[in-house]
Amino acid sequence: LADSSCDAVVCTLTLCSVLNPEKSVAEIKRVLKPGGKFLFWEHVLSQTDERLAVQQIKLTPNQVRRADGCHLDRQTGNVIKAAGFKELDMEYLELKNFGFLNPTVAGIATA
Repeated sequence: LADSSCDAVVCTLTLCSVLNPEKSVAEIKRVLKPGGKFLFWEHVLSQTDERLAVQQIKLTPNQVRRADGCHLDRQTGNVIKAAGFKELDMEYLELKNFGFLNPTVAGIATA
C-alpha cells in the first residue's frame, strides 16, 4: 500500500504472531493518512500477575510452534506506544476465562 493511503487499520490478535511487531506497527503507521485510526485488540504479557507472566514466558516457545507463531509474552502495548502515533488511547484489560490470553490491550492510535 502507498504511504498515507488508508483511513483506518484494524488489528485483532495478530501482532502476537508476526515476525517483527515493531516493523508491522511502523508499516501500519506509514499507510495511515494523517488523522487515520489504528484500532487494535491484542493479548499481551500479564502486567499484574507475576505468576501468570512467568507461565506465559515459559510456554511461549511451545505456543509459537503449535499456534502459528503466537507469542504469549509480547508487550505489544509498549510497541504501539513507541511507534510515535500522534494520539494514543489504550487500555490494559484482563478478561476472564481466557487462560493465558486474559491480559489484553485495546485501543485507538491516531496517525
